[in-house]
Amino acid sequence: MAYRRAVTSAFRTVPLYREVWALSGRTDPVLVPGRTGVDGGAVRSSVVRGRLADLVPLAGGAAVVDPTRGLDHVRSLGGFGRDAEPEVVAPDELARAGGKRGVLRDPLLGFLGASRSCGEWHLDWPRVYARATGGGLAVTLLAHRSPMLVDVLVCDGVAGEVVACPVHGTPVVRT
Repeated sequence: MAYRRAVTSAFRTVPLYREVWALSGRTDPVLVPGRTGVDGGAVRSSVVRGRLADLVPLAGGAAVVDPTRGLDHVRSLGGFGRDAEPEVVAPDELARAGGKRGVLRDPLLGFLGASRSCGEWHLDWPRVYARATGGGLAVTLLAHRSPMLVDVLVCDGVAGEVVACPVHGTPVVRT
């Protein structure tokens, strides 16, 4: 599974994750028995934003986040043309977005998904993994190597769930 590979790689090679996860009792990628960890091992985006240099793998890479990361993929996912300007919705606005059509964007993580004709907010699942934690939705960018963004709480803790779309069978986010 791509998520497990990302977590394993982050624990082994990224200074921030080694520090934060080790202090909360998480190791490669499970919690140590008897220790609960914090927010299910997820990291607040405010912490990540302040320490981008510590998210570069030991082998090197960029410490800059691309604010348009994933835009072309989510446009395609949502059926928007390349020249279309879909409405941009933040994860903390999903509950109010209702039946709107648009793309899902987190200020730090970039474009995460899009609404589809079924009315659900679909994740860009080959490139984005999300899971519910006690601290909110934690997102991992699967194909992004530097800075590594693994188990980052969207908007510092938007509560929600990830379920399979009843129409398409792919992951969708509900808040």
